[in-house]
Amino acid sequence: MKWAERIVMLLLVFVLVGGVTWGYFAVQHERTEVREAIARGEYQIPDTPEAAPEPEAENWRAIYPNTIPVTVGTVEVQASVADTLSKRITGLSNTPFLPEGVVKLFAFGVPGTHSIWMKDMNYALDIIWVAEEGEIVHIEENVSPDSFPTSFASPTPAWFVVEANAGFVEKNNIVIGDEVILGL
Repeated sequence: MKWAERIVMLLLVFVLVGGVTWGYFAVQHERTEVREAIARGEYQIPDTPEAAPEPEAENWRAIYPNTIPVTVGTVEVQASVADTLSKRITGLSNTPFLPEGVVKLFAFGVPGTHSIWMKDMNYALDIIWVAEEGEIVHIEENVSPDSFPTSFASPTPAWFVVEANAGFVEKNNIVIGDEVILGL
């Protein structure tokens, strides 16, 4: 190696060692300041983490930004579409609420029994399986989040699944054989 290369390598080693040393002492200094503040009673560790504020029902589009009109039986609703594998797996998990007049539409693109579970759900749902032609072929009502890890599936092949708030089916007199129309 030439002298210039050796000098550059030596400088790089010094910079790396200096950076690591500075980082170590900066963290130690911060820890010392926190310990001293605790000893003086100026610092408290919260007992519980602060919860994120609940989104308001009026701002539901922040959670469900892209919706399409869908008619389920005789009721027109807005559907948040899950048309990719990751969106279908996540579904409504960890959402704080499902607004009145909004449903989740799972578009599978192939006929099947399409199992649905209630993993990480915060509220009960009515689940509706729909054939490719739009006919409702199976319904599960008032499925509780406590039912996880049980899965629910249609005995008849379906192309779509619609998830709505618990009580939607009863309130709107939805029955097997009713039609679901996508307003694409």
